[in-house]
Amino acid sequence: MKFLKLSLILTAFALFVFACSNTANNSGNNAANNTKNTATVNTQTTPKADENALGKTSYKQNCANCHKDDGTGGKVTIEGKTMNPDNLTSDKMKQMADEKYVKYIENGIPDEGMPAFKGRMTDAEIKATIAYIRKEFQGK
Repeated sequence: MKFLKLSLILTAFALFVFACSNTANNSGNNAANNTKNTATVNTQTTPKADENALGKTSYKQNCANCHKDDGTGGKVTIEGKTMNPDNLTSDKMKQMADEKYVKYIENGIPDEGMPAFKGRMTDAEIKATIAYIRKEFQGK
């Protein structure tokens, strides 16, 4: 009887050790698989993609009402005020330096009805918006 009890205890212990070593191996494999999956996901979301998404959102929220969804601008009446926003697809706007865009966005162009966005848009939003305009409307 003692031999049978001892055999059962040793068998249970052996199974416990075996089960624990498989769990450790599986955890290691899962960690390796998770690392592979994470790496794949991270390579699909690039900083440029994030900047483009931010630029698109910022353009739609802050610029599209006047410059239109396609960037062509033209006469528009907003809050009873008629304006003629620039066509962002024009050669003139394509040649304008990014620094000038920043200046116009931050300070506005009061004589033409463009509001200032300094304090309403972050530097990152302004930069992303300009990059979006360059890519989507100017083919740069």
